[in-house]
Amino acid sequence: MKKAEHKNQRLSSAAIVLGIIFFLLLIFFFWNQAVSAVEIGGKASFISNLIYQDSSLDSNFRTELELEMLLPYDAAVDLQNRAVIVVDGAEAEIWFKRLYLRKDLGPFTAKFGRQPVSWAFGSLLNPADYTLGAEALEEESRAKFVDGIELYYPIGWGSGLTFVVSDTDADNNKWALRGRSNVRSYDLTANYVKDPSDGEGGDLDRFALTAKGDLGPLGVYSSLAKWQNEKIDYNIYQIGSDYSYSMLDGRRIRLQGEYLRISGIEDEIRDFSFFDPISESENDFLSSNGAAGKVELFNSSIAFEPDEFSSIGIITVSYLGDGSTLIIPNYSYLFSSDLLLELRGIIPFGSEDELLAEGGKSLELTLSYTF
Repeated sequence: MKKAEHKNQRLSSAAIVLGIIFFLLLIFFFWNQAVSAVEIGGKASFISNLIYQDSSLDSNFRTELELEMLLPYDAAVDLQNRAVIVVDGAEAEIWFKRLYLRKDLGPFTAKFGRQPVSWAFGSLLNPADYTLGAEALEEESRAKFVDGIELYYPIGWGSGLTFVVSDTDADNNKWALRGRSNVRSYDLTANYVKDPSDGEGGDLDRFALTAKGDLGPLGVYSSLAKWQNEKIDYNIYQIGSDYSYSMLDGRRIRLQGEYLRISGIEDEIRDFSFFDPISESENDFLSSNGAAGKVELFNSSIAFEPDEFSSIGIITVSYLGDGSTLIIPNYSYLFSSDLLLELRGIIPFGSEDELLAEGGKSLELTLSYTF
């Protein structure tokens, strides 16, 4: 499944301005404070990738350094920050996961700047997220981190309204409104997202409802979504369940499965990847299945934790139209409280002409140290 490029992959001019403001604020507010009052934390990661495709083996290696300035709890401003320095071969870049000012404005809590925005509710794929693919298949992408403004208005315990606007340096901003509430121990949300686009079909309007809760020993969740512009009119339905069982000796097993259906497809489904449905890039996804008018996926996750230090699991994404499947094995081991080893592979399964059987096999190894 191809991940679309996202504009946050390179340091934008807005992020540069925010970075300058960030350091000016630090100088201003901590000029007279002891240097020891500010601490530095973060994570260093060494990432190696192996990709086997068309009888050839490719590899690459990159390092990532995440740095966060931990400000005193009684600092004059609540400035959240986390910078990421990436060195990939001869190329290097810096981008921010977080660089925002948080402030109470009457009954509202406001955030200004680069911030994570994700409306995950436990599903493996999320058709109701602010940015599709921000979190998918138990991984997060850079699409989760946006330059914008968020206003949150609490209504009661577990309930509130959220307004988000991002891409504020563009002519046509992306914005969303989300409401959340608890009804009889079920977490319910409703949201609307206006996704701007210069591509064919124009802006994309996305409406979504989600629900999650417990049904006996099972966790259950569901979503309904509608995506619309001049070219598409999709209706999306998703239902899933998860189960966790802990043994007396500390071992634990987690199971999850979900069914996702997209209907209303008149021609070919456009750029279906849950990463960027309105990109202008070519996408042959299901071009031969338009007559069926629907797409159906079954996704699953199985994870076993033999102890508190390690975990092994498999995630699958299966296209029910031809039976092709992406198999994503993963393993992690915590050597100490600071050093973590992670392995994650991608194995396409199916005939050569089947949808998810395309692409090569890959293995990613990550060794990270938190400080």
